[in-house]
Amino acid sequence: MTRKCIAGGGAVALVVAFALQATILTLGCRTAPHYANELRDASPPPVVDRDLEWARRYSPFVYQATDRKRGREDLPCNVDFDGDLIGNDNWENIERFRLTPTVYYASLETETHRFLTFHLFHPRDWAPIRLGLQDVHENDGENFQVVVEKASGRPVLLFAQAHYRGRAYARDRATFRDGDVRVRDSFVTLDDDGHPSPGGFHVAVFVESQGHGIYGTDDSCSRVSIDGIGRATFSKGSGLQLRAAHDDERVDEPRSFDSGVVPYRLESTTAKLWPLLVAGSLVGDGRLFDDPCRYHDSRLTIAKMPRTYDGNLYSGPLGNDRGISPFAVSFGFSSREVGALFFDPAARWQHALEIDGPWALDYVNDPFRGVVVH
Repeated sequence: MTRKCIAGGGAVALVVAFALQATILTLGCRTAPHYANELRDASPPPVVDRDLEWARRYSPFVYQATDRKRGREDLPCNVDFDGDLIGNDNWENIERFRLTPTVYYASLETETHRFLTFHLFHPRDWAPIRLGLQDVHENDGENFQVVVEKASGRPVLLFAQAHYRGRAYARDRATFRDGDVRVRDSFVTLDDDGHPSPGGFHVAVFVESQGHGIYGTDDSCSRVSIDGIGRATFSKGSGLQLRAAHDDERVDEPRSFDSGVVPYRLESTTAKLWPLLVAGSLVGDGRLFDDPCRYHDSRLTIAKMPRTYDGNLYSGPLGNDRGISPFAVSFGFSSREVGALFFDPAARWQHALEIDGPWALDYVNDPFRGVVVH
């Protein structure tokens, strides 16, 4: 989560640090970790909810850049790949358990729009060599959100989170204009077969290797190009195209991490993790998440809303707990901002952008209304 895309001037210290790292890598040895031939499969079946069909209809195509030697560490998987919901054993357990390609989803709906929030989890944020300048850490989480206009059935907005900052992309700049948040370029949509199509339901996102930041595929920070028939070319030559599994299609860790199409399963954040958060069993040292802050809006209050995954290895200078939780969806990462796009996306988007056209704020079938989490 820490190798940021740097555009234009500024960030001189980071550029120098990365240049130093590149020099060391040239002189040094890149040693890939050893994995046993027999990995255990401890993944439980996915937990889903009534919004599964919506998640499948708008399921994203994820273009995951991979490292040629350590590409397995770039595969997004389920948070309980090792059979538990404990965060601080995942760095070690990636060498013992199979990884099931997984994308988490959550859905909220108003009278005018549907908000589908997706989460990607990697057990490691890693680098080929550690200098202490980058925040290599146990557990990595990043989020993105697709906003669908119900009248047309088409995605109209994309939010992508990378390294504690979020970016906004819009299909129609006349309807969605810069506000407190700057609108980036448009975004790519694909049809069910993975072909670029303006009428497609599936948004395409690019995910970095090692740090796993997420961007729209047309963003200047993206390192993938998609041709007219859906073939992907990664600038560094290695990457996977992940798409939602078809009915009865087997989902398993791939044999190769250099190239190819990999099916993933969908699992509900709201059905699997939200009840545990409400019950108070999900946040704290030795649990899945940590770094709690207070979240409050007109509909709910959460005393301990987790900003990050819990972890205890390779955490850099800023602390042990680093990977973003699936609830901590926001354009920024202050305690006043974090979580707003997950729990109240309609209000947050309205505050972020200048919006012309119908835009309702009240939710239909709201799972969070009236909840107080102590």
